[in-house]
Amino acid sequence: MITFYDILGIALAMSIDAFCVCICVGMKYNKPANYMRLGAAFGFFQFIMPVAGAYAGRLLMKYTGNIKYLAAAFLFYVAFHMFREAWKNKECKVYLSDPTVGVALLMLSLATSMDALGAGISLALWDGGIIWASCVIGIVCALMSFLGVFIGKRSRGYVGHYAEYFGAFILAVIGVRFVL
Repeated sequence: MITFYDILGIALAMSIDAFCVCICVGMKYNKPANYMRLGAAFGFFQFIMPVAGAYAGRLLMKYTGNIKYLAAAFLFYVAFHMFREAWKNKECKVYLSDPTVGVALLMLSLATSMDALGAGISLALWDGGIIWASCVIGIVCALMSFLGVFIGKRSRGYVGHYAEYFGAFILAVIGVRFVL
């Protein structure tokens, strides 16, 4: 049984990528419009992707039965990927042109929300409302994006990759709970 705290943990973990990108972007692009565009775009994509993943997960359940272990495997994969990315990327990329507009914003939004697609497959196991869970994920991501831009403006990117380790740990713990 997935609880509200599990959804909140998933939301925080899924938001880590967007948070880290926003720290890097916020080092240079930190006007109120940048906050709003990043928060809205990242939050929207973090809302949509779990819905799509849950739909795919329910289709899988329909044809394969129980997908509990598959859902846990997706979370472990995403956790491993986050840990590996944090290990490889020790510093933020400073963007030369504004990444909060146009195609750059779309690409960043897609890139930071792909793990939410896998989390959505895991959410297919939940009997609760996927729309409600996706709203929580989207809102948390938007708030984390605002916070990331703010921290980027203040810290110049020193905390970015440590957040990736934390997100990977959260997902691994939730994956273990799925199996137990």
